[in-house]
Amino acid sequence: MHVIEQKNRLILGLGQTGLSVARYLAENNQPFDVMDTRAEAPGADQLAAIKSDALIPWDGKKMLGYEQLVVSPGIAVTHPDIAEAQEYGVEIVGDIELFAKANRLPVIAITGSNGKSTVTELVGELLKASGLKALVGGNIGLPALDLLKNTCDDAVVVLELSSFQLETTHSLMPVAATILNVCEDHLDRYADYKAYVEAKQRIFENAESIIENTEDELTQPESTKAKRLSFGFTEASDWQVDVNSGELRRGQRVVLKLQELTLQGAHNALNVAAAFALLEAAGVVIDDAVVACAKEYSGMPHRSQLVAVKNGVTFINDSKATNVGATVAAINSFAPQFDQRIILIAGGDAKGADLSSLEESIRSHVKKVVCFGKDGADIAKLDSTKSVLVANLNEAIEQAVAFSESGDCVLLSPACASWDMFKNYIERGEQFEKQVGAL
Repeated sequence: MHVIEQKNRLILGLGQTGLSVARYLAENNQPFDVMDTRAEAPGADQLAAIKSDALIPWDGKKMLGYEQLVVSPGIAVTHPDIAEAQEYGVEIVGDIELFAKANRLPVIAITGSNGKSTVTELVGELLKASGLKALVGGNIGLPALDLLKNTCDDAVVVLELSSFQLETTHSLMPVAATILNVCEDHLDRYADYKAYVEAKQRIFENAESIIENTEDELTQPESTKAKRLSFGFTEASDWQVDVNSGELRRGQRVVLKLQELTLQGAHNALNVAAAFALLEAAGVVIDDAVVACAKEYSGMPHRSQLVAVKNGVTFINDSKATNVGATVAAINSFAPQFDQRIILIAGGDAKGADLSSLEESIRSHVKKVVCFGKDGADIAKLDSTKSVLVANLNEAIEQAVAFSESGDCVLLSPACASWDMFKNYIERGEQFEKQVGAL
């Protein structure tokens, strides 16, 4: 049992996170209720087993009667009812804040617009290879509060954190924290880009060491008392990915050759460098076992994943590229191998983002762009001479195959969310893989 301050709490949002908060509060004999904006909240049956009368109708006025609102990341803290409660003096927190108050283990904290799930999982694998126990969760896998049940002396917590989770977190004190990169995303949720960047930067507030990307100023805090380490493509980086020599280095030491990595693309080599930097900051020795683990790590599904090579054409599933920055990174990453031989499949819901930063990568490295979905037409306008607009992903794959010849790369990297046509990016990626498999 963890010591938790006695408060009358209201959980907002009954998804995976809301259920984990309910379990945690119930186990610690804390009073709580739950509100959800949906008439039929998923997980209501599971909640009833924890506390039968916990779920009550959404009511902004009733929120004022609680001491603390525990807001799930899917609900914006700018919601008028939540904003009014905060003004009234009700404390607003998230599940990560509750975790931070109870946790006594070292935490490695990871955020970024792109690559954070890959780096989080990789850090977990590298910790295990070093002989430590890794408790991995947060924005992927287990909710953070569920990790508290598995604590032991030689464990390290590895948390992937979204900007939404960071908004309501104040007490987390990571031994090492990083923002991998920042690009326009979630502008349908934030007032502007600056507000999104500021939410990401919160990860550094109480960190012992910060890991910054030398290529991206937005990953570097203006002022900090924390120790600093860096990763990037330039010699100025502590952990350097040198694409010219094909090496990943720590100072003068060559740690591995890039061709030894199972992960595809230069941006994934950068993810490995970030993972090594996080381990170093956390005091973990990067020995042969750790390096061997990094070489063997094959990545997460739907993230620059090699699907097949058919008739000399390489098919890559990067369906997780749900924003422009992820697609730019993917194109630039595969350009050294397939320059002007990339057939890009892109489109979906751009979430209000500015798509213009794709234009340079398309002009420089892409042979053809096959566009589909809600904002496909806007992507096609970036270079009308190279673009074709189709009705759906199936037609996009057919067109891409028709354009391709041996030595080309068909890259599904949509630069958009999938919600306009699919349940999620996973379903989109699986459909791509299924159709490629049938070719």
